[in-house]
Amino acid sequence: MKLNVLERVLLGSMMATYKGSFTNLKLIREGREAVSFNDIENQKLKFTPGEGGSISWDPEASVQLNEVEIPFSVTIANIIKGMLQKLNESEELTEQHFSLYEKFMESE
Repeated sequence: MKLNVLERVLLGSMMATYKGSFTNLKLIREGREAVSFNDIENQKLKFTPGEGGSISWDPEASVQLNEVEIPFSVTIANIIKGMLQKLNESEELTEQHFSLYEKFMESE
């Protein structure tokens, strides 16, 4: 699945809060590693911490990097779908989640 910088950051953050079985936690760890940024991406994006745990990056570098193909197993994709579904049901989705929701939930 192709994900941009914001989607990768959001997904990494969502997966960091996942609670579940040991087996699924191991899979989520793999998913977090898949969406994480390599050394070259980190250097280009120049991530900086902000207030309240937020993070910012160089928007021009974000455009240059465009979307990156991230492979997800069926199990990890289903876990992510479940997390997005819970956010939707509890009406906690934000505008930032919009493209992630579309990519995961409407790709069926």
